[in-house]
Amino acid sequence: QVKAIIESSVPDAASMRGQRGQKLVTQMLLDCYSHGLFTLGPPESPVNKQIVPALRYILGEMSKLKPSDPKRVSCLSTLVEACQDCQQVQAREILRIFGDLTAQNETFELQLKYSLLREKEAALNRFITRQHKGCDLDHTQVRPCQQRAHLVSGYTMLIGEALGLDGMVAARSDRFLPEVLKEIGRVKQNEVLDALQRDMSVKEWLQTLLADINNQASTADRLINRDCIFNWVKQNMSAETAYLVFYDEDRAEEFAGQDPERPTDENQYQPFLSCKVLLDMLSTAKMVAKIGADR
Repeated sequence: QVKAIIESSVPDAASMRGQRGQKLVTQMLLDCYSHGLFTLGPPESPVNKQIVPALRYILGEMSKLKPSDPKRVSCLSTLVEACQDCQQVQAREILRIFGDLTAQNETFELQLKYSLLREKEAALNRFITRQHKGCDLDHTQVRPCQQRAHLVSGYTMLIGEALGLDGMVAARSDRFLPEVLKEIGRVKQNEVLDALQRDMSVKEWLQTLLADINNQASTADRLINRDCIFNWVKQNMSAETAYLVFYDEDRAEEFAGQDPERPTDENQYQPFLSCKVLLDMLSTAKMVAKIGADR
């Protein structure tokens, strides 16, 4: 059944191989579905206790969609492509997709924090690119501890908890972790955190949130569950402020320059945020702070 679910949406998977050409990716995913990733320990290892139910949940959710559904094709393609990389990458992608699929069941604050996770991961990858030349070369050119997949594990162990990264258990299970930590050398946690925070763009995060919440497509795959926005503002700000989460012609200037600038008729009763209101919400949630006269 696992093989059929994958191949019906990603036909090329039938002939794609991983583990340096030793095994079909469909067999690799079936093995993972059954007992996890073998380089990360036995089925009862801490990381495989996360991986196995996560992959089963993903495939269960994808099986509910039509084989041609864009979301199903995208998720399964990502899993298939990850099988052509090392198992550390496979673990990371499985847990990331699982997080994406379940994030909307969390509280509004946790949804916001999860939406920021991709910005943090991107900043960490840019940092690794700057600090470790050749990190994207393959195993024939550099040692595993010098490759990005394992360097991510090393930095996740060093600053992941302080930065709020996911994947601590998977990073701890990286079989090359001792060598990676030696490769990274002695670094000051605060200096790495400062470098990552300076590299992260609040503006890009705001644009991502606005694009997600104000997306007018009925089939939009969202980071933020719109149904919880009104109640959160009502409970954490005020009943009067809660009505500012909807579009209002009298406040049209607040939405000028946004894309879109107003909701469609079918979405007129759904939250539609201006950047100003979103900033006020993030400030209340203590996720942004004013610096002088600016935020």
